[in-house]
This record gives sequence, structure tokens and C-alpha cells, in this order.
Amino acid sequence: MPLTDLGIDEARTYRPNVPEPDGFDSFWAETLDEYSGVPQDLTAVPFDNRQALIDTWDLSWAGYHNSRVSGWLHAPAAVNGPLPLVIEYLGYSSSRGVPIGSVFAAAGYAHIVVDPRGQGWGHPTLTENCPDVHDGSGAPGFMTQSLSDPHGHYYRRLFTDAFRCLQAAREMELVDPTRIAVLGHSQGGGQAIAVCALAAMRGIKLAGAFVDVPFLCHIRRSCDIATDGPYLEVVRYLAAHPSLCGRAFQTLGYFDGLHFARRARTSTWFSVAMMDQAVPPSSVWAAYNAWGDGMVADKHIAVYPFAGHAAGEDVQRWNQLGVLAQLFS
Repeated sequence: MPLTDLGIDEARTYRPNVPEPDGFDSFWAETLDEYSGVPQDLTAVPFDNRQALIDTWDLSWAGYHNSRVSGWLHAPAAVNGPLPLVIEYLGYSSSRGVPIGSVFAAAGYAHIVVDPRGQGWGHPTLTENCPDVHDGSGAPGFMTQSLSDPHGHYYRRLFTDAFRCLQAAREMELVDPTRIAVLGHSQGGGQAIAVCALAAMRGIKLAGAFVDVPFLCHIRRSCDIATDGPYLEVVRYLAAHPSLCGRAFQTLGYFDGLHFARRARTSTWFSVAMMDQAVPPSSVWAAYNAWGDGMVADKHIAVYPFAGHAAGEDVQRWNQLGVLAQLFS
């Protein structure tokens, strides 16, 4: 697993000049406005997780196109709240899985695990993943859905789902709306970045963001140099359709974490793996260096020089628990 991207010294100051697609802010303002008057319609049904110290609920809310989005809500058993909340977004191919443990609930927080619509082919689950005509194919290929028009692209759906989860969670009696952090690895990191930017656009203050090896950042360069993972879906598609390259990357620009990162206004803790073949480390550094557009002083990045896409794994989670204890104290 060789180093195939920038070295650490060069990456630390990497700030590419990537033009934004026309009307980036208006595109997302219109997307959020489309649902501003639509109730989240949150439901939480107690679920037997077969554990004595953690309570779990089968969570559901109205996402993009009003289709149901699922998640698990975990909390310390028999605690009424209001509690600090960690919202966790998941990686490409994931599902919310089987509710057999939550380190965040064990630490005393509420914890929502958000199901990525239409995915889940790579992980076992107890329930069907969000069956809906707008959800996608249930197999790899989400990167190339509607490359000609951002209004129909899969990630418009996914980011809307993620933001509406935050909106719904803020209304829950169990949750302290002033102490909410978002967290994600890979695709989940890309969602966390987007949610931070959309929250800032809507005047919502978050306690913090934990962004691990985020996918969907600096997408054009990532497609050029990634040797594994979902970026290769775009590469394979455009190899057969070279005339669509310009339009395709224009569309993907509306979902590029590099542009969202500039609009984020919360403290953040990133991680990057310098031998990541699925998410080029330069793309992570680009988003990190752009974070807050100079208006967020409290940002940090953990560097794993010889790690692949899994990055810090349990070490990173251990460190996040330490930071959360300070944020939520």
C-alpha cells in the first residue's frame, strides 16, 4: 500500500482553487426550502436490543420526497434526558445494521445511526433498507445516478435526509438541542460536512463535527487518482461516455465537500489516512484547509501516515470520546 498522493508536508498547505458550480448556494437553499414546511413526521418505536444498559428505538422520519428514512436511536437505559446527541452517518455500502452496541450511549449520550437510503449491500441488517422508488438500486452505482442534472442526483437525496434528521432530532424531548455533534467516516464524513454547511445556512449551531477520511471531497481530483472505491464508478462511466465529462463534474460539484467545508461554522476534528486508496488524502486536506473559510479557529486533524481507508479505527473513536466529554460537559 504505497504512498500515491501528496506527502504530509505538501498536503498540510494544500489549498486548490476549485471553482464552485453556478448557483451553489441557491441550489441548496431551494432544496431546503422545498421541505421547510413539510413535517419531519418523526416516529420512535421501542426496539428490543437484548441489552440491559442501553435502550433502543426504531427511528423513522420523512426525508427527501417524503420517503421514510430509518435509523436507530440509542440512549442509556431508563434515562429521560435531555441528553447530548451524536448523529452518526455511515459509509458507502453500509446500513444501520444490527443494534448490538453503542459506545456513545454507553458514554451517557443519545446516539442516532442514520440509514443511507437504498444502500446496505455490504452489511447485515434486521430490516429492509428504506424501500422506495427514489432510493436507488440497492447495489453500487450511486455516484452516477443523474450525472446530467444535480436536481436528480442521489446525493441530493442523501444530504437532504441527513439534514432533516438533524432538524427532527432537535425537536425530541430526549435531546438537548444545544449539544448535538455530527460524526461520520468516508461517505458519512461527506454527509457530516454537508450537514454542517446546511446547518450554518439555516442558523443552526452544532457543538462539533467529527469527520473521518471524508468521501466526496475535491471530487474531480479524486476521480483522477483514486485506485479503489466508489470514485471508480464515475471513471468507468465516463470512460464509455467521454462527451459527458464536463456536465458530469459540474453536477458532482454541487455535492463536493470542498465547497460545503468553506461554509461550515462549527469546531471540527478530522482524520486523514495518507495511504488511503479509496479517498485520496489530498482531497481530505483540501476540505480540512478550506473548513470555515478562515472563520473557524477550532479545527484539528489526526494524521495516520501509514494507514489505509480504515484510518485510526478504534484509536480514533477513543480520541473522539475524549473530545466529546469536554464538548458536552
